[in-house]
Amino acid sequence: KKTSTNVNKNKEKRQARKVEQRRIADGMADVRSANKVTDMAALCKEQLTFRNLDLEVDMFIQKVTKLDADVQKWTIELVEKNMKPLYETCAWGWNKERKVEEMKDQDAWYLIAKETSGKLLGFSHFRFDMDFGEPVLYW
Repeated sequence: KKTSTNVNKNKEKRQARKVEQRRIADGMADVRSANKVTDMAALCKEQLTFRNLDLEVDMFIQKVTKLDADVQKWTIELVEKNMKPLYETCAWGWNKERKVEEMKDQDAWYLIAKETSGKLLGFSHFRFDMDFGEPVLYW
């Protein structure tokens, strides 16, 4: 037998479910919008240079699909050199194939720092995604 209390609880649950679905859909829309950006550097170009007395650094931002093969190889080698020992101390360990797959994900972006001479200095890998129903920036 349906009581007004049960009907109200079910209605509240349906309404809460709809709100949650809307929140997730909005998050997914935000992630899709972020992944459609073609020129991330245009959003922060005034911050892509660094100069002091000893160092001149230029930075650029590119999708992994546009990244030069030599630069991509360098990023993978640098991650392995710097991170492999740390991963090996964790339960999940080091899996180069999985790490390379993650680094080459079609939605991955790279912020690359290099000296004006062309010497590569460092990078940040990032991508927009959903995690447990939340829009996130992995970096």
